[in-house]
Amino acid sequence: MPNVELLSEDSVSPEVQEIFAQLKEKHGEIPAPFRAMAHHPKYLKLVLNKMETVMGSDVLDLPTKLAIAFAVSTLNKCDFCISMYAKQLHGVGFTEQQLIEILAVIDFVTAMNHFNNGMLVKPE
Repeated sequence: MPNVELLSEDSVSPEVQEIFAQLKEKHGEIPAPFRAMAHHPKYLKLVLNKMETVMGSDVLDLPTKLAIAFAVSTLNKCDFCISMYAKQLHGVGFTEQQLIEILAVIDFVTAMNHFNNGMLVKPE
């Protein structure tokens, strides 16, 4: 259960209703985190601007960004984000094997990090 009420379209200001309409058009729904953030409209706008800036940039392609987001979400143990990014990765053509490969990379790099930290191995 969320720590704050997930606001609905009819319980927010006209300004947030407009934001919700844009989210609904883009995502087919109003994602729960944005319904929670609606309690603080300035912060909601800041986060959406940041999302558009980062995810809308063409410096990295979208599948790469989604793979990074999936990996970070896995490390942060964010069930909502893991599910969302896995769905989006499937939507851009990732296979089951590719999702598992991302987790395999996390597993390998994490193990090497622990080994190097434990052995105090430093760059030369």
